Amino acid sequence: MLQNKTRLLENVKDSISLSRDIEYLKNYILLQKLRSATSPSITIETDIEEYQGPLNITPMLLIPFVENAFKHGISLQNPSHIEAALQIEGDTLYFDLHNSVHSRQDNDPEKERGSMGLENVKQRLNLQYPNRHELMIRENAREFFVHLTMQLAVNH
Repeated sequence: MLQNKTRLLENVKDSISLSRDIEYLKNYILLQKLRSATSPSITIETDIEEYQGPLNITPMLLIPFVENAFKHGISLQNPSHIEAALQIEGDTLYFDLHNSVHSRQDNDPEKERGSMGLENVKQRLNLQYPNRHELMIRENAREFFVHLTMQLAVNH
């Protein structure tokens, strides 16, 4: 219970340790892997670097990309894939995400919902990392790509 309360409090901070945010990211992906483990047509690959250094990041900045990948990139009817990579070099974070895209049925209530999560992340990046980030998002009929490069701050 105390651990959950600590996580909630961290989410409203301006920044948390990068190692903590990477832990959240890995745990979320692990949970989703467990949920999709029974489907052999779903491939989830990760190359997320371990990090135990002094860098900080705005909390919950990377998770929306991964949530969208699972929300829009996984289908129980069609082969699906998600690939996520995260590396740190000096004070620079490199995050890449690549996933399949599946069109939604016309009667799916999620079909008309916009990409509020991604718009929110774009706004947060512009506010928290002005001139210190580059976000590239590409999509075609079958795949979605995200590449994010960020200059992070050292924990003081």
